[in-house]
Amino acid sequence: MHKRVRHLAAGLAVALLAAMGPARAADAPFSDHELIDGFVKTVFGEERPSRRTSAASRLIKKFTRPVSYAIVSTSSVDRRETLRHFMTSLSSAVDYLTLVETDDVGAAQMVIFLTDRADYRAVIRNTVWDGVDTAFLEENACSAVLAARRSGIEHANVYLVADESFLALSHCMVEEVAQSLGPANDSPDLADSIFNDVSEINVFGVFDWFILSMLYHPAVQPGMTEAEVRPILPAVIADVSRRLPEVLSRGSGLSHYSAASR
Repeated sequence: MHKRVRHLAAGLAVALLAAMGPARAADAPFSDHELIDGFVKTVFGEERPSRRTSAASRLIKKFTRPVSYAIVSTSSVDRRETLRHFMTSLSSAVDYLTLVETDDVGAAQMVIFLTDRADYRAVIRNTVWDGVDTAFLEENACSAVLAARRSGIEHANVYLVADESFLALSHCMVEEVAQSLGPANDSPDLADSIFNDVSEINVFGVFDWFILSMLYHPAVQPGMTEAEVRPILPAVIADVSRRLPEVLSRGSGLSHYSAASR
């Protein structure tokens, strides 16, 4: 998950989608091999290398019903509308993924905390559930943690700092929200993905759209192992790709989101 921002970008616009344009949609922008490799590297495994990989990290993790999310903002800078816009755009962009805001924090499946940097560590310590190593979360510029069973993700907390630069917030918002939906691992090998702490990607681009779209395809079930899911991924990619021209042509609702909209 995000540790630093290395490159200035135009907010959260889907820069890769816009740059490719509809003409390239019919020509697969990434090979099946690249997408399957990215899927495996982000969906399986866990981010903390010092801990032995848990059994749960070797299984598909995803929400299995519409995700209710609540925003808890204690920051001196109000970024709630920025976050709402992104959540609406993401929900529109990815088939079979529905994100719905709720005021009931206790019932929400995902709780997103917007805090000042000075309060960041305290908020994590006061809100994370028992058994979570908060030290790992606290050492990052932003973070997310999820609880999952073989049947799917049960709950996720996302921690974002809202009183620093808009660029830092935007990168964190894209990465941490997306990772809390299931692709919880980062890999330095994924040059076109935001799930890479050493890349210059700061936007929700086409590669990560594929990863989430593949994960939330109905054929991909929570609890699947890598060996079980690999054989079906080419068909999933083919099905997901059919929507790419539409996503490119209208920017999936995200293309209108830029630094200017802050």
